[in-house]
Amino acid sequence: MLSFDFKIHILSKTVTERTNQKPLGSKEGVFRLLPKQGSLAVEAALVVPLFLFFALTLLSCLQLLQFSIRMQQILFEEGLLLSEKIYESKAQDETVAVSEMLSKLQGAEGIPVDGGIQGLDFGGCNLSDPEFTDLSVSYKAKLMFDPFGLFRRDFCQHVLFHRWIGYENGLNGRGWEEDEIYVYITEDSEVYHRSRNCTHIRLAIREVTGSSVGDLKNVYGEHYKSCRHCHAKPTDAHIYITTDGDCYHNSLSCSGLSRSVRAIPLSQVGNRRPCSRCGY
Repeated sequence: MLSFDFKIHILSKTVTERTNQKPLGSKEGVFRLLPKQGSLAVEAALVVPLFLFFALTLLSCLQLLQFSIRMQQILFEEGLLLSEKIYESKAQDETVAVSEMLSKLQGAEGIPVDGGIQGLDFGGCNLSDPEFTDLSVSYKAKLMFDPFGLFRRDFCQHVLFHRWIGYENGLNGRGWEEDEIYVYITEDSEVYHRSRNCTHIRLAIREVTGSSVGDLKNVYGEHYKSCRHCHAKPTDAHIYITTDGDCYHNSLSCSGLSRSVRAIPLSQVGNRRPCSRCGY
């Protein structure tokens, strides 16, 4: 059994501990139940900037992806259009094609390219191939949010179209009879051509200023005159001429610049006479 003195000692110690303990209703008791607020401030100071950094970086990546998709769409649309136009000899100037593509980007905000729209390089485009339309653009991509300047990558986007030449298997797989000679004619033409690249049907078109067209001459030394189809004037906004032609035009869609070419057997040329340049 516990002695009477020992019981008194335990009771006294218990009373002393309860007396020294702060009541929960007091100010000190409330703060004792709450977490330390200084640690929350430190955590917020670390987490919020990191969250914003990763969020802005992700948005910049999505913006770059959106631009590359838009650029690929522009290349596709222009390549498809040129595959038709070049077949009809309506347009063969790479400068005009590049201008058309750049015009679709005018007014676009936040282009993620070093140098902006001027940083796009279309030097890889090739419209000289008789069978394919090859368009490409190169640029150095950047992130719009890149505080440390760490992201600089070379991008190249490319499309290749088979032109509408009228042959399913290409120029080298026409499926013609080996003993048959094929020639080329245009709509309502009076001559036939032995070469698809004859300058009568494959025009070399270039744009000139109206003030200079009166002084220019073709390869035969002849001055250019106004086209009877489009009635072009030197004061028109755009003037187009061909190396071998004798007229100037105010539109690439002018029928004087259009050639709808098809191949037929030589035995079916009828009353058409041979071309003076390629007809032998």
